[in-house]
Amino acid sequence: MILKTGTKPLWNFASWFIITSTVLVSKFFLKFCTSSYNVYNQEPFIKTLMDPNRTRPILTVANHLSTLDDPLLWGSIPFKNFLRRHRTRWTLGAQEICFTTPKLSKFFALGQVIPTIRGAGIYQPAMNFALDRLNEGKWIHIFPEAKINQTTELIYFKWGIGRLIMESINPPIVIPIWHKGFEKVMPKERDHTWIPLFGKNIVIVYGDPIDFKDILINYHAGKTDEATVRIIVTNIIFNTMTKLKKNSELLEAKKI
Repeated sequence: MILKTGTKPLWNFASWFIITSTVLVSKFFLKFCTSSYNVYNQEPFIKTLMDPNRTRPILTVANHLSTLDDPLLWGSIPFKNFLRRHRTRWTLGAQEICFTTPKLSKFFALGQVIPTIRGAGIYQPAMNFALDRLNEGKWIHIFPEAKINQTTELIYFKWGIGRLIMESINPPIVIPIWHKGFEKVMPKERDHTWIPLFGKNIVIVYGDPIDFKDILINYHAGKTDEATVRIIVTNIIFNTMTKLKKNSELLEAKKI
């Protein structure tokens, strides 16, 4: 399926309506359907996202706990962010889950979800499309584990994250996000896996922006080979996410 990037007013309005409506539902769920939800260190991300002078794209990265991670994560963001469609995220979504029927396909396409074929590699059309959006200065969000992981340990990240960072014309500002609790909202091991559970505790921790500019300067100057840089970039993000996980545990321990 080929997505539209929004040149027609009707498509733009429909996309904005789907995104803002979904965000409002997410905000309602976080506020009224959870026992508690706490958000930490969000200010640097919001400042970067809302900066009118920003020229670089944004790439957010998060662990993947459930089918509702996106959009519930964005229910924690001030609603004014979504009043302008160009400030809303594009994200990769599994084609076999999000694009199985014409109606679902239309809904997710309007919601700026990019149909991704699992196992098709880092050079598939979905990755090319995401790279194009980064080159337009947009915000891309990915789950680099590439599947739902409700264990206590991160799955090592797929190489696609390295490609998006390395091949962007203007290196993206990378912001890691660690969250906890959505695996209890949508646990996999139960009869009705499509119905969210209420009354759970949600924690969302934003990391500080990661800048790969210096690493990429050496890469583009031919001083470092592609495979090495891809490993370095992926390792940095993976290790940052691991530290963010530990930090979230410390933040929650202080509240007890």
